[in-house]
Amino acid sequence: MKATIKSTLLLTIVLLVASCTPQNKTNNYSIKLKGSESLYETFLMLKNDFEKMQDSVKISIEGGGSRTGLIAIKNQEADIGLSSFPFNLDATLGENHGVTEKVVAHDAIVVITNQSNPIKELSDDQINAIYAGEANNWSELGGRDIEITPVIRDENSGTQKFFTEYFKINDVAPTAEVAATNADIVAKVSGNSKGIGFIGFAYFTESVHNLKLAADSTQDEFKAPTHRNIEKGKYPLTRGLRIYYRVGDNPGLEGFLKYLETERAKGIIESFGLIAG
Repeated sequence: MKATIKSTLLLTIVLLVASCTPQNKTNNYSIKLKGSESLYETFLMLKNDFEKMQDSVKISIEGGGSRTGLIAIKNQEADIGLSSFPFNLDATLGENHGVTEKVVAHDAIVVITNQSNPIKELSDDQINAIYAGEANNWSELGGRDIEITPVIRDENSGTQKFFTEYFKINDVAPTAEVAATNADIVAKVSGNSKGIGFIGFAYFTESVHNLKLAADSTQDEFKAPTHRNIEKGKYPLTRGLRIYYRVGDNPGLEGFLKYLETERAKGIIESFGLIAG
């Protein structure tokens, strides 16, 4: 029965976009996605899978950070904005903006260090001290006598905004290095024994070490960013990953939104270590 329902829904999507295409024409509709780097790789695979299903809709996708995606929606320069941060839409876009918000997955922010770093866990205060520039040497935190190099994202990053708000970091240390993407942070930290950074859960690799973080306000229990801990709500830095869009008269957009509701699309989302919304 489940297989039948899934097949019927996929067929409905294909017929939806195909029925609006003039005879003898293909790729008649296009939609543009822009925004969160944390969602980029996932939506790149979703785009490729959707395009394999039909030939009436072409999708383009760009990163640039969560805020750039929302601003692109505001300026009608994109059809879907990808975001890892829950922006206040009324404050950002003004009233009567007509933008719909939908959570498509949940993930976590992982704090990473170099594989040679012996520290296994950090409290909220310690992370605040590192990124505020108050702790400058790993020996101050029980590590080796070497300087700390914090790595951050730029101001357009939803991950950056979520991280600094969670740890109450008002001003980032002037020694912090800025990285353009999650993958860049991994590269900087894996190549520098002094480094510490934070990335979306889907971008974690064995080339770096992930830290346990304080699970609650008591700061006496620490949890690792495992899929089980994230799913059970035991890891502290969990968040919703979302899309922003305006409902309009583009059948291609409508078809892609329906596709995102299918088990097939959710399977792709979860293949990146995310929890489908």
